[in-house]
Amino acid sequence: MRKPATAILLLLWMGFWIVAAVTVGGLIAGWPHWAHLIYYVVAGIGWIIPLKPLFAWMNRGAVPPEED
Repeated sequence: MRKPATAILLLLWMGFWIVAAVTVGGLIAGWPHWAHLIYYVVAGIGWIIPLKPLFAWMNRGAVPPEED
């Protein structure tokens, strides 16, 4: 049950992140190009950081495969 819940939360988070990134991206249109670069690098990588606890929760209790 954890994997479907994680998939749904991931999709919701990504939708929120994309809308927020595009909205803020429109607000910084007049900024210098170096500031755009920094913003888009942070926006492109930053979405995964809050998901680390979600993925840890999803994998908690998972049975590791047995070795032969």
